[in-house]
Amino acid sequence: MKARRMLGAITLLGVVLAAVLLLGGCGARETPPVTVPDGAQAGDLTPLELCEFQPAGSKETYDAECGTLTVPENWDDPNARVIALPVVRIPATGPNPAEPVFILLGGPGSPNTLFAPQGWLRDDHDVIMVGYRGVEGSVKLACPEVSALSSDYLGKALFSDEANADLVAGAKQCAADHRAADVDLGGYTAVGVVEDMEAARAALGYERVNLWSESYGTRVAQLYAYLHPDSLHRVMMIGLNPPGHFVYDPAVLDDMIRRISDLCAQDPGCSGRTDDLAQAMYDVNHSMPDRWLLFPIDPGSIRLGTHFMFFSNSNMPMVFDMYLAAADGDPSGLAMLNVMGPFLLPADQLRMGDFFNKGGTLDLEYYQGPESISLGDSIMGAPLSEWIWSMAEAWPLELVPAELRQLQESDVDMLIVNGTVDFSTPPTALDEVKPYYRNAQYVLLPEFSHVGDVRNLQPAAFERLVTSYYDTGVADDSLFELQPLSFEPSISLVTMAKLGVAAVVLVPLLLVGGVLVIVRRVRRR
Repeated sequence: MKARRMLGAITLLGVVLAAVLLLGGCGARETPPVTVPDGAQAGDLTPLELCEFQPAGSKETYDAECGTLTVPENWDDPNARVIALPVVRIPATGPNPAEPVFILLGGPGSPNTLFAPQGWLRDDHDVIMVGYRGVEGSVKLACPEVSALSSDYLGKALFSDEANADLVAGAKQCAADHRAADVDLGGYTAVGVVEDMEAARAALGYERVNLWSESYGTRVAQLYAYLHPDSLHRVMMIGLNPPGHFVYDPAVLDDMIRRISDLCAQDPGCSGRTDDLAQAMYDVNHSMPDRWLLFPIDPGSIRLGTHFMFFSNSNMPMVFDMYLAAADGDPSGLAMLNVMGPFLLPADQLRMGDFFNKGGTLDLEYYQGPESISLGDSIMGAPLSEWIWSMAEAWPLELVPAELRQLQESDVDMLIVNGTVDFSTPPTALDEVKPYYRNAQYVLLPEFSHVGDVRNLQPAAFERLVTSYYDTGVADDSLFELQPLSFEPSISLVTMAKLGVAAVVLVPLLLVGGVLVIVRRVRRR
């Protein structure tokens, strides 16, 4: 019994360290409470005051200006009550700033005031962050019961009928609790976010603004371009998310895995372990063992953890190594990922109600039931959609107008950047929008995954891309070089699992050995 407890403690320590390495220490931080100023009306912005701004997960602090924006809870209701949102402006450091840059980060359910702008962006642009309604304002659509249940079932039976029933019930209860608190859920949409940004633009006195948008934020940017094109100068979208892409398609994910499998065949190390990486992953996912030693393995949790880890090039090799080891009869890496699940899944960091509301009001019609996103005969299924959409379907939703749930033609100046192996916003989206966005430039980065890769893998090239686009309207991607996807992990889940078990065996032996030495010395005396 003591050995098992020690095993749990050591494993937990290893998991915490691994999670910090994997997630880059970028956990969410609670923002100070935001309240509606006395007597404030919709559209009011309190006078900006000097403040020290430090984005969560960043060591950088900025001399900024902070204020509170008051907006209607529901922009479509003339009698709606007002809510408050935080506003942060980091002024340009140069003497003649060009159009400001409004930030639209990913989610839904995640904060927007997390951006840490580089000096090269602040040289010529004010940087503006407006908190997302439902996440950072005076009303937060949190669902702690759903987050707790998700964490409880992770690593055990995540996609079981019991888990699904409990999560659906939790989502229904969360919605009922918010409604009982007089929250108008119909106001918390991506369209509402657009109007918040437009209200901030007007209150700050900017004629036109640039947008920096990422992932979910690119959907907000597209809506902004439809609704207020004259307010926009240039729009950058990283990880494009057009209509329908909150619901993952297993076939699209499979195609990217097969593309990676072709790269594996060209890599001496990877091809030496398998003739077909995609087939190896398929075989493991369809015949996964239920445990390794004392450690359980939940197939749904493994697939969900894999989906999250595929959002970053640096994490992908760990997944490849885990699957290839399992295909060779060593499931220890699967067990390690199973233990790490609660640290990878951001349920406790997301405002889950906000995710349901904003994602559902845009894309619920694209959800064709659990069979369309489950493992079925695919390589991996669409596990992130399996987790989200069973609950979101139970959330009371009123879809935004039909024309805003579809692609529309636009002449707004756009730069769209995606990676070819982006498992969050797959690159197929680029072909979908090309007939509609008539003044867009497209940059497709080979073997890059999601937003973090685009920003960080080749920072000098990314700086050139962004500054050239905002400064001239012509994006210069000439500094990007092919950066082949690695199949050799810097740290292996298999190794981590075995070191943890070895430590469990060695520590008791060392303790016993130490006790025997002490006893022998005492007896000699």
